[in-house]
Amino acid sequence: MNSQTINVVPQDQTTVKTINSFSVVVANLVLFKNVTLNVKLFDENNKLISIQTIEVGGDDYTNWGGDDTYITNYAAQKLGLQIISS
Repeated sequence: MNSQTINVVPQDQTTVKTINSFSVVVANLVLFKNVTLNVKLFDENNKLISIQTIEVGGDDYTNWGGDDTYITNYAAQKLGLQIISS
């Protein structure tokens, strides 16, 4: 039996997923100008939910300096996440 794809009128489907953790990877860096980050969002089983892209430029890029905690806090703030202190 061959499978055939049938077109339908577009219909929204909403799924709720809970974010429990995230990681940050530098996707692109332009020295002295900006950095593009890929923020990977994970559920309670460490399963990837989605990847968000954030660009850090201007004063935000300058304020980064060498403190990577600044970037994780920046990403969390941009995505409306609250980091749990360990």
